[in-house]
Parts: sequence; structure tokens; C-alpha cells
Amino acid sequence: MRMNSDTENAPCRYVVSVLVKDKVGILRGVSAALADLGGDMDGISQTVLDGYFALILTVTFGGPCSAQALRAAVQDVLDDDEADVVIRPYDRPVNLPPTVQGARYLVTLTGKRTVGIMKAVTHFLANQGVNVEGWSVYADGARVTHLGEVTVPDLLDIKQVQDGLQDVVAAFGFACGIQHENIFLVTNKVGAVRPLLRRAGHV
Repeated sequence: MRMNSDTENAPCRYVVSVLVKDKVGILRGVSAALADLGGDMDGISQTVLDGYFALILTVTFGGPCSAQALRAAVQDVLDDDEADVVIRPYDRPVNLPPTVQGARYLVTLTGKRTVGIMKAVTHFLANQGVNVEGWSVYADGARVTHLGEVTVPDLLDIKQVQDGLQDVVAAFGFACGIQHENIFLVTNKVGAVRPLLRRAGHV
């Protein structure tokens, strides 16, 4: 059965994930490949961790673009047979409510490196219904700092969440803090991460 012209020309959207050994120019190559196919990157998160480049993005095309063509274009610019490229159709319904209805907070944990801290913290947060939306770990020798972005349900008392999390991390010798994102942004307008690390004794 032949699709009608409206379906043939309908915009399509994909989620693209890339994992590859880091080198200069990877993001430039990926963004150029997508732009040359007519894609608009409307969401992107990228980091480098211990020599590995990790990227997840959403890209929207004004007309048809096959997943195969998209993968081939990205693989070509990466020029690395060991690169992992995942292409998924974006199938999240329009106007779908967020995973958790609530306010966003920034979590900081500081202490000596130890096994099990993430298991304990994420177990506590999940049991409270708190959604983890971003998490980074910065290690320097025996010291480590965790920076997390979470959404706390409106029905929860943030003081109780903070006290409960404090009890969890105290068992590992860690200190923690939870700060509303608006306060965090006001007090850390420039270079938000480095001041936190400096106060934790990492820089």
C-alpha cells in the first residue's frame, strides 16, 4: 500500500546515542553529518569520561530519513570500527507529562571513595519516588564528589528527603546537600561545578 504524500513528507525524529574513544572533533563531525541530512538537533547531552566520548541527542528531520542512512552517516564521520552508534525512533507521545511531577533539586555528596555509595543512594531515592535525571562523579585520589540532578515529587517533604539521604550517606562517611535548582543557579551563576569541587577540596 502506498503512503499518501502527507505521510511521506511528515517530519521524523530519532534518538541517537554514540560511544567512542575520545578525540578532537567528534561532536563537530556528528553535528555536520546530521545537518547535511537536513536534521535539526533539538536536544543534546555529551560528556567525556576516562577517555571515552559519550553522546545522546534527539534530531528532527523535516521529511523522511531512514535509520539506516542516519547510522551510516554517523559511523562514517566517526571513522572508528569500535564505535557504538544506536539509532531509535523517538516514540514519546506529544504532551506526555514528565516522569515525576515536582521540583528539581541539585544533590551534592562528598567523601572518600568507597564501594556501594551509589547503590545505597539510588535505592533510597527510588524508594522515595525521586527521579534521577543527571549524575556526575568527580574523583581526585581518595576524594570523590557526586553532583546529581533530581526531581522530587511535590507531595514529599524536602526536609525529610534531605534528612533521610543524610542518614544513608553518613554510613559511608559522606556529607550531602540538597539545593533547589533556582537557588543553585543564583549562587553558582558562573562555573557552577568548579566552586563545588573547590569547596570539597578537589581543586
